[in-house]
Amino acid sequence: MKQKGFSNTLVIILALVIIAGITGYFVFFQKQETVPTTTPTSNTLQNTQPSNNSVLGTPSLSADKKSIVVDSNVLISIDNDTIFNWFKTESQLCDEYNITTTADRKSFCENKVSFKKLTRFASITVSPDEMKIGFTIESDTLSPDKVAGIFLLSSNKVHLLTSYYLGNEFISFSPNGKYFVYQGNCWEAMCGLFIKESETLTEKASLNNPEYADYRSTDAEFIRWLSDNEVEYKLGTELKQASF
Repeated sequence: MKQKGFSNTLVIILALVIIAGITGYFVFFQKQETVPTTTPTSNTLQNTQPSNNSVLGTPSLSADKKSIVVDSNVLISIDNDTIFNWFKTESQLCDEYNITTTADRKSFCENKVSFKKLTRFASITVSPDEMKIGFTIESDTLSPDKVAGIFLLSSNKVHLLTSYYLGNEFISFSPNGKYFVYQGNCWEAMCGLFIKESETLTEKASLNNPEYADYRSTDAEFIRWLSDNEVEYKLGTELKQASF
């Protein structure tokens, strides 16, 4: 009886060993067949490019209207050298006669701190590709006169488009941003509409230019872009279209 009990125990032990071996075999090969998940490397992440290669965000006007910014980064400040020097030399506010007309005019013309305090971006318009920014500037030193301009991020240059006078205004870019329209050459509350190529600033159309006496009796109002090279505008009460 003892021998029979020993034999049964041996059989049970052998069976357990066999079961353990089979279980270990399947576990081992299951691990071999499992494909590990690949974690993107830093090189893979660096290949992801933003939609705009130059600006990581949409330009906007700062709360105090003294700067055009992207997030917290200043693209251009109101006391930019080109803007400041234009007011000094081209606006006629600082010529020999006008520089003495008010108590703060000389400081405005010669001191950037004073200039910045009195001057701001009245409005900005961003092109569809966010690489061109149209703007209108106003200053407390002579209000409500304005000057319109454009800032090109491709060249990092500012261009002033009009005189400093009542009615000047940057209006908008065409649907694809190739052209823009602004209001300028204003005279006695009569303004013209001017369309230019955004990068070269080549003039494509001049509508109701007040330089021509025949048009001075009626103001022009921009309505909308009909396409990238066609606009709709109002001349008095008459709705008109122009292509270029």
